[in-house]
Amino acid sequence: MKSPPTSATNEDQLTFEQVFRQHYARVYGLLVRVTANAEDAEDLAQQVFLQLFRREPPIWQDPAAEGWLWRAASHAALNALRDGRRRREREERAFWPAEQLRTATEWGEDPAELMRRHARQESVRMALRQIKPQESALLLLRHAGLSYAAVAQALNLNPASVGTLLRRAEARFKEKYRD
Repeated sequence: MKSPPTSATNEDQLTFEQVFRQHYARVYGLLVRVTANAEDAEDLAQQVFLQLFRREPPIWQDPAAEGWLWRAASHAALNALRDGRRRREREERAFWPAEQLRTATEWGEDPAELMRRHARQESVRMALRQIKPQESALLLLRHAGLSYAAVAQALNLNPASVGTLLRRAEARFKEKYRD
């Protein structure tokens, strides 16, 4: 990530660095699971943190920054899923060359299991693209390990409604996943 703009004070930079170190791995993990591409996930994570840094006034000093960060990461992930160029690239990567299967076999992985896992991951991504963005975001954030309260904060929801909304999202997801 590029160095912060010079207008930020040293104290601001230190605080931002702390937020970055605290949340980067989980944000990146969410993005790499959704995009299935480490380079795309890295790019998206950097974009999310750059957006956070550029916010005026600096919101990373606010306790609500975590909610903003998760909301921005889930939106970036969903936008990446809907981006036609990236989707075409993923579809092209779906036809794994024999070399990748050979390497997996050398590491003791069963090629058939590897292909089944890859097919399941693509089915999950396809189902996420077919449901409402808020439902996708709910599922992504909850399965990334966030509590109901953190999910509510990230998506600006009433904490009491997260459970109900999550059950509905799971039902729609299962319906699309089965199709």
